[in-house]
Amino acid sequence: MPKDRPDSYPASHEFWERCILETIEGGVPDKWRESVFDTGSEIAQAFVDGLPEGGDVLDFGCGLGRNALALATRGFHLLVADVVGVAVRFCEERAASAGLDELHSVGYDGRELELPNKSVDGILAWSCLDHVTLAHAGELTEELGRVARPGALLLLSFDEDRSDDPESECRVLEDGTHQYYGGRRAGMLFRPYSNEEIKGLFETEWELVHWEGADATLPRRALYRRK
Repeated sequence: MPKDRPDSYPASHEFWERCILETIEGGVPDKWRESVFDTGSEIAQAFVDGLPEGGDVLDFGCGLGRNALALATRGFHLLVADVVGVAVRFCEERAASAGLDELHSVGYDGRELELPNKSVDGILAWSCLDHVTLAHAGELTEELGRVARPGALLLLSFDEDRSDDPESECRVLEDGTHQYYGGRRAGMLFRPYSNEEIKGLFETEWELVHWEGADATLPRRALYRRK
């Protein structure tokens, strides 16, 4: 780690806001429009098949809405939440343009969701829990458990470890989280979880149904059911 590393870091949400704005202004590329529910993914299909018809689904960390819109077109009632407000608004605008009335935003302050206890049948948390610290991930896991109905499904994905990227500089926090301060990822947090650590976040309140991905060098995907 270089000695001239700055003492302050951009907030993580500012990094994501910058990414979202740059993507919108530059024209959303096809890879940001393709939904996992349109790729033939076995675990994604198992999530859809296990939801009640017209069920309430929360897309937590919805981004630009590619997965939320795909689920809404399948007849589910979508609730979208993201720490980046411009992402939520973009998602709502895309849904309105597509004539999808069953998509609504949910207040989220980075810690708590403006949803009642046991109010959703399914939760999608796609590449988001690995972009906070370990302690924060534990808090968010509890929050997702709070809003899930008994038997609700939770579909997760965790990105592969790309901490050796020569175009980005980071320091490693005590909990193993990588905090980027230089290069194209400046401001981003990323924690390269082991499989055991991921499962440990959910072992108390959730039952593992399906797992994909061998280790941190690959994207991992997991499907859980609320106990």
